[in-house]
Amino acid sequence: MDKQINVRDNASARDNASLSNRLIAERLSARPKKTKIVMRNHDTGEILGEYENKVLITGSQLNACAMFDLTPTVAFPSYNVEMELDNSDDPSEAPMNKPIVCLFAISDAGCGSLPKDVYTSKFTDRIKPAPANPTSVDEFDPSMIMPFRYVDINEDIDPDLRTMYFGRKTFTDLGKIGYYFKRFDTDPQLHLRYADGTQITPDMYITESDQEAECYVEMRLRINRLDFRDYFEQVLGWDRARISQMSLLTAWYDDTIDEYIWYQNILPYTILNFTCQTLVDATVAIDIDYQIYY
Repeated sequence: MDKQINVRDNASARDNASLSNRLIAERLSARPKKTKIVMRNHDTGEILGEYENKVLITGSQLNACAMFDLTPTVAFPSYNVEMELDNSDDPSEAPMNKPIVCLFAISDAGCGSLPKDVYTSKFTDRIKPAPANPTSVDEFDPSMIMPFRYVDINEDIDPDLRTMYFGRKTFTDLGKIGYYFKRFDTDPQLHLRYADGTQITPDMYITESDQEAECYVEMRLRINRLDFRDYFEQVLGWDRARISQMSLLTAWYDDTIDEYIWYQNILPYTILNFTCQTLVDATVAIDIDYQIYY
């Protein structure tokens, strides 16, 4: 009789009693090994905070399915469905192209009233969707996804800005249009290098080096001087003009409509709760340098 051996590519408490619960959870969640997020004042370069985010269950399912060419087993509700975004396809339709990390969203649900009161994020978290069909601004709150742009129906943003802002939602009763998601300010760049910054080449296996190597994707996100301003002024009030939570999002699109891209099946990939940043000063812009290590 053949002997059967079961092998798992993750450690357990029995395998190594000193291995922490956190490390076990990270291995089970199919996540990148670490991230580095640095927030800076766009004008002065002052560092506002350095953080590490959390890949969520929706992102982990995407990673695992992409790696092993599997079909997702759970169809999580997308922001398209829950917020009834404009020009959203039937959610049962299969993606026409590969879902990728391509957008980000912002809210003020990551921190309490004091900067030190940053909440711990969970694997099953996400930013709460905004209401689909509000009849009053009282139905919005800071813990929901905030629209980067919030304009009158007859004063939509111009075509150039439509290449930066997505997740368009028409609020007929309010006479407004919101754009809830924004693309990255720079295209993601892949870096393979040694610890001293030297780039790795195909000669790596015949080159002697004792240095550690790293592989990461880097991009920049930007919150500019106009983002959220109309929303604070007309909906939340300037006393709530602050942000403390960010999420990278995965999505795909099949084609353009009226020359514009309309992303489908928008789902959270990561979440980051950070020290609250006030945007009361209308001249403030924030750059966010994002590095995801593999």
